Amino acid sequence: MIPAQDTLFLSVHAREVLHFDVPLFGRVATSIGSLSSGGVLSLCGKQDDVLPEAYQAAAIICAADDPRLDVLKAQNRIPLIVVERDAIFSEGDVITISPHGRIHRLFRALSRNNALLVTEDCNNLCVMCPQPPKPESAARHAVNEQRIVQTLDLIDDLHFPDSLCLTGGEPTMLGDGLIRIVEKIKNRAPRTLIHLLTNGRALCDTTYTQRLACAGGDQLLAGIPLFGHVADIHDYVVQRQGAFEQTMAGLLNCFRYGIDVELRIVLQKDTVQHLTALAEFIAHNLFFVKHVALMGMENMGFARLNRDRVFIDPWDYRDELSQAINLFALYGVDVRVFNLPLCVVNSDTRRYCAQSISDFKNVWHPQCARCRKREICCGFFNSTTEKFFLTHHIRPFTA
Repeated sequence: MIPAQDTLFLSVHAREVLHFDVPLFGRVATSIGSLSSGGVLSLCGKQDDVLPEAYQAAAIICAADDPRLDVLKAQNRIPLIVVERDAIFSEGDVITISPHGRIHRLFRALSRNNALLVTEDCNNLCVMCPQPPKPESAARHAVNEQRIVQTLDLIDDLHFPDSLCLTGGEPTMLGDGLIRIVEKIKNRAPRTLIHLLTNGRALCDTTYTQRLACAGGDQLLAGIPLFGHVADIHDYVVQRQGAFEQTMAGLLNCFRYGIDVELRIVLQKDTVQHLTALAEFIAHNLFFVKHVALMGMENMGFARLNRDRVFIDPWDYRDELSQAINLFALYGVDVRVFNLPLCVVNSDTRRYCAQSISDFKNVWHPQCARCRKREICCGFFNSTTEKFFLTHHIRPFTA
């Protein structure tokens, strides 16, 4: 479990920045003894007197109410970043700090939900995409690769995770850069699962898929979405003609070269309408997938913009969900349900539900406070609001 002192933020803005004129990329230390060359010393939550030893750091992060703040401000050698008291950093975090005081936490040492953003570029334009793509140049792709390599180099052995997600955008937009990143992770941590979230279209290239498989070996798991059993449905959802054919070819290439596949189905109006047919298609034609993930939709980005087109209350498709799961079970296909609270699915579905929402996105409805199943439930995305609700059928388990 994530300790209470991890405030879960990925980005925060400093209240004040002093003696700082170039961007900084470094690993956080919370004590002098663990401070490495180029490291950032966080004094947040630490009230013991560590000065002047603190001046060995490349930068110091300090809370605005720290009694040592005036002393730290008086020195003019070490960059000083002043933050709110609740912005707590953990030993081993990897962060970047801009001269304007924007702090990005690229790696959270105490989290099981670390993902490296490979690119915001994408060759799909999914109607419910929670993070709409942004075009990027080849030069920007090179910068992204360098950032990820630096991040991997800064993660210490103690905190290197059992699983690391590569996400986007569409990571394969980096081309050979993605292969180098995957190879870097494998060489650095031979037991870490590399969870690659990709639309699979680039994997229709046999040579590229073979090279990717060689780079990742048995550590690589490709999470690939499929939104329909026919091209018309899938291509409409991703807004790209020919995408279904390319994704299917990519899936078959994964099977050919030994890349494990997690098939991902986002549950929205179009996929739910044909969910049983899609389940049958997968069971008959994609029997090699490691498992199928049936995923509740996140209400962000295009999912908000296109809400009338894509949103459906999970309560209204609970029977279709049960039917699809029963089909997968009948054919021996491993299936799990993600991002849906236990109270909005049928009783026969609950054992397939996972606590899946990343900790930094996870919130609870007030009614959940009295639910006896809260500890095994996924809760809600933090994008859930009164206007952009997930369901009107929250029913706490109290008996």
